[in-house]
Amino acid sequence: MHVNSLEELINEYGFTDEEINFALERAKGIIFGFAMEYRARKVLENYNFTNIKSVNLPTHDIEAEKDGEKYYIEVKASKKSPTKEYSAYKIAMIAQLHGIHLTLVMLPSPRLYLTEEILSEPKRVLFEFFRMLFNNENDKLKEFLANDKNRKIVESYNKVIIHYFPEIKDLTSLEIIRPIL
Repeated sequence: MHVNSLEELINEYGFTDEEINFALERAKGIIFGFAMEYRARKVLENYNFTNIKSVNLPTHDIEAEKDGEKYYIEVKASKKSPTKEYSAYKIAMIAQLHGIHLTLVMLPSPRLYLTEEILSEPKRVLFEFFRMLFNNENDKLKEFLANDKNRKIVESYNKVIIHYFPEIKDLTSLEIIRPIL
């Protein structure tokens, strides 16, 4: 632990050991999160990523580059399924990113995954749907929705699709998805 920072707080503000211990206990999760983010940055450096920036956005924690590509990296420091908490709304936001979304699982040891590959099947179908929709890939979108399984999965998320409806500017795309709403 960085003793100088604690000593500075004690000396400058006269905090007691009890007050410092209380604050540290309350801030343990925050300290854990920032320490894990720092560790994640080092892991990405070891994987030869460059221009690593902490961003703390709803879709990702870190932005980085590698081989001319832009990457958006979500850092997960729990032992739970890394994408279980990804809501349908978050999936749609991820699909809007112009680059590659990765999930860096830190525990028990660091492992880097292409996010779409570790999503559950319904979330992966939803991700593919939104990516095609936001990129105006109308032929692919028609073909994708012609598949009954894909169509049923997408229809089950109609509230999310309606939420993003105003962001869809391509009239052909709107006509393609209108029947599933």
